[in-house]
Amino acid sequence: MSKPFVINRHKRLVFPSNFFADLDFSVIDTEEQLAAVVRRDFEAKAPSGTDIADRAASGAYSNRYQLLRDLALNLFWVNRYAMTMYEKRPTRWRDVPRNRDDVMLPILLPWQDGDTKVATITAAYEGLPERWDDEAENRIHDILFDVFRNKLHHATELPAIKPTVAEIMADPTNLTFCLSTHDADYPVYTFEEVIDCAEQVPELEALHRMAQVLHNQYPWNRADGRLEEVGKIGDDEFVVLFIPRTREVQNFIRRLRVARVWMKRRGRVVGRDSDAKCDGVHGQRSPYWIGRRWSRKRYLPAFVRGISGTSRSASVMS
Repeated sequence: MSKPFVINRHKRLVFPSNFFADLDFSVIDTEEQLAAVVRRDFEAKAPSGTDIADRAASGAYSNRYQLLRDLALNLFWVNRYAMTMYEKRPTRWRDVPRNRDDVMLPILLPWQDGDTKVATITAAYEGLPERWDDEAENRIHDILFDVFRNKLHHATELPAIKPTVAEIMADPTNLTFCLSTHDADYPVYTFEEVIDCAEQVPELEALHRMAQVLHNQYPWNRADGRLEEVGKIGDDEFVVLFIPRTREVQNFIRRLRVARVWMKRRGRVVGRDSDAKCDGVHGQRSPYWIGRRWSRKRYLPAFVRGISGTSRSASVMS
């Protein structure tokens, strides 16, 4: 059994589980159980991009730290399934296997009014005072905003189980991540760099680690990214494959796929709620999608424990 904490080179106690997602999928049997964990650890305190833009426009933020904290929580929520289930792997389109069940491509919807929201939030940040440390807060800002301003897609209805390449190609108008070029040596933070991150203020240290983890979720030149129809992707362009992180994740996905086939053969749709929302790019429900009601029951997010809680050394919610 691995230790739940490490001592970094600054002789500080660090809990990696506060910022590295590590769910035990061997004990998760259904997508509803996974959704409950995601609600607890990601959704409960994460504002949407619209929420952040509205707060910024109305002057609700009194300092830069509050705005940065909301951005980090939002981006963790955007990556709620990617961080817990998948490794993102940019791959040249001509080299992508078409018929494997462990290689997936997300279907994505464009982020509505994204440029307007980014401009509003950017202007608000520039007009706010620092909370503790101007230099440290600007360092964190540079990492977070590079991710946020290049976010391309809507995140509310992202399904946990991504379509296979064959499934997404069944409709050539489906949109997914596309890169014109890719540097395989694009710099990312190592585990040691994240663990050894140090700031004078504990809240900023926790937030800085979150920013580093979010940077690693997009290991490519984000300004070069776009959403493209799969039918229009060039052979020498790159897509971002989603590969199950562990054997347990892959087995979980396969269990759900088998259950769906079994239920469909009996004339039922697995997990489809009467108020389920559409997920396809033209308002059509995709065959691999499982609908569900999303409650807003409040939990203390364990996954962001490093920046949430009641004490100053662990809290960004106060």
